Amino acid sequence: MNPETFPPAHGIPMELLTDRGLHEAFLEVVEDSRREGLPVVIDRNGSVAELMPDQLGSEVQFARNRIAELSAEIAKFQRSPFSVNETP
Repeated sequence: MNPETFPPAHGIPMELLTDRGLHEAFLEVVEDSRREGLPVVIDRNGSVAELMPDQLGSEVQFARNRIAELSAEIAKFQRSPFSVNETP
């Protein structure tokens, strides 16, 4: 991967950021639907279903767990601004 291709994610694999972003977007949709009292359209067990947000407990928990896993993985690529990798 060319680090100059994606300057905002310098050194971080884009698939990790994309995966985390998808789960974050899902949680936003669920919260928006909860506020508006609308169902969420979701693929559950291979079929499309309209479910109210309070019926999405397992999907919401999975998304939160996955975000935590991905954030931990991404943190491995981030350096402290004070770290020095060059030798004199």
